[in-house]
Amino acid sequence: MQVIRKYFEKIRECVRDFSINLESLQFNPSSDILYSHAISEHKRLFLNLLLSDSQEEVQENTKALVYYTIEHDISYLFLYSELIAVVRKLLGSLIEENDFEHIDAINRFFMEHENRIAVLYLKIFLNQLTMKNKLRLSHIAIMQDKKFMVHYESHIVWILNLIAYIQKDEFDDGYPELNPTLCEFGKWMHSAGTSYLLSTSHFKVLEKLHVNLHDLAANVINYCKSGELRPATLIHLMHRIDYYSLEIGNEIAFLNEIEESAKDPLTHLLTRRLFNKIMLNKLDIAKATGREFSLMMCDLDYFKLVNDTYGHAVGDIVLKHFSSVLEDTLRKSDYIFRFGGEEFMILLPMTDKKEAMILAQKVCDATAKGEVKVEDITISYTVSIGTLGVMIDKTVEINQETIDTYITQVDEKLYFAKAQGRNRVE
Repeated sequence: MQVIRKYFEKIRECVRDFSINLESLQFNPSSDILYSHAISEHKRLFLNLLLSDSQEEVQENTKALVYYTIEHDISYLFLYSELIAVVRKLLGSLIEENDFEHIDAINRFFMEHENRIAVLYLKIFLNQLTMKNKLRLSHIAIMQDKKFMVHYESHIVWILNLIAYIQKDEFDDGYPELNPTLCEFGKWMHSAGTSYLLSTSHFKVLEKLHVNLHDLAANVINYCKSGELRPATLIHLMHRIDYYSLEIGNEIAFLNEIEESAKDPLTHLLTRRLFNKIMLNKLDIAKATGREFSLMMCDLDYFKLVNDTYGHAVGDIVLKHFSSVLEDTLRKSDYIFRFGGEEFMILLPMTDKKEAMILAQKVCDATAKGEVKVEDITISYTVSIGTLGVMIDKTVEINQETIDTYITQVDEKLYFAKAQGRNRVE
């Protein structure tokens, strides 16, 4: 410390050279602190640290600087680059003056400051990152309709587990899942239920962000286990992970909006406008693999009579009841669309005509056995179903006309079921 004191005035000059001139700014002290003013205060705290006269002052001023830096969202990179800039200017000045006597001592002085700052910054940063993510979880917990945010919850839990792994400082094999397809969030992204989102730009961005985040996490784990730990590197990696996590949250919010418009408001089934996108995707897969898939078209029997007798409000309850029959009877991999009015279309991936007929009969039987009770009214109803196996030749061009042809064919099967007496499958 004695050696460094003789260079305090030079250090002061070096720091002053990097200060921001704020004289031209009109600043109301009662308002929130502007970022440029935060930087100015940061410079003052930074200089206080470098001019500390004892180890007690060093510890106290390091805490003041690091806490202020994090509180005002000043990046560690800014703090580090400032430290490097000052030491380079100071050493350059000494070399010009042929003062080589204490260059090693000055280097050690700044390296010790860098290490103290990085260690404390990482500790505080990880604590704050934990609090921010717990706050995000609490915000999601009180949402009435979470939709896709329920999957973002699992992602935040994964982030918290990663932070806890770094903080416990043991670096064993108890780290969170690093494979982006095997974590809970990744499983959801690659499930059949998200297929209708695959063509959206937000889903593609989300997928890229998620892969990048896991790649960074793998680097964090490998780095922790390497035994050559530098807090500055972990700070950088965790800053990037937090950035990707926030971006994932933004994309999930956009997907929630898409989900809102993609679902029928009454039944919460997929809407007809999504059918073409999913159908195109399944036709491409069938053409490439030679695998058959099937369509089911359902129409409630004498539904107009229900509306005319009991009113549209009761008719809506019947539609919701049938939607629940479909969801309870069919598989999670099947796509259920409200096609319009009392018509429903179901796309059955990797399902041949025989299997489709069996599933359709289950739906038909479950519908006939069910009852809808509204106050003192009990309504029984039935459904007619047409089925179609789709096996596409590799030479066939896939376009809207192809899709319309299959819709017409399954509709004809449904019409035949109606003509044969209703409450049946064709």
